[in-house]
Amino acid sequence: DVSLADLASTYNNIGLVYDQRNDFSAALSHYEKALPIYKRCLPANHPWEATLYNNIGLTEVSLGEHMVGLENLQKARKIRKRSLPSNHPSIASVCNSIGDAYQKIKDYLNALKFYEEAFDVESRVTHVNYSYLALTYYRASKILDNLEQLDKALEYAEVVVKTVDKSCTPNDTDKVRFKEHLEKLQA
Repeated sequence: DVSLADLASTYNNIGLVYDQRNDFSAALSHYEKALPIYKRCLPANHPWEATLYNNIGLTEVSLGEHMVGLENLQKARKIRKRSLPSNHPSIASVCNSIGDAYQKIKDYLNALKFYEEAFDVESRVTHVNYSYLALTYYRASKILDNLEQLDKALEYAEVVVKTVDKSCTPNDTDKVRFKEHLEKLQA
């Protein structure tokens, strides 16, 4: 039903506005209003449902509800893996979000697992977004540094710098941050 899907999309979009304003409780309320509507009017495993679970999960993580947020991010990942091509950037995006959530609770091994899944997907994307790929390697390098796996952290940091050289201007803030991280590891 088109009108129901439009209503759910409107709730989702209002949630996004609240999310941008850091009013995470209001954002979550609107996402939760959209979910049962999407479930009623969309086929199972529809990408829009995955996007909504992703938004809910990210918002719950922002509210400090990491485990509940992780459950919803995992639902988004599962749906995206079923409904999208295996090299779709949205799969990599949700894997990065899951990795970030695990990093926030200092579960570095699981964070690393999902960052590695993200760059596996990103490396198979038809049109590689080098800035996303670099950010994923950077996140993994930081985790490896925390795990004191310095050789692998250094290897990933070197990949980051080579990758951003392809896509960033010389004074890009990410490029500067990535090079500083590499220099710290080399010291």
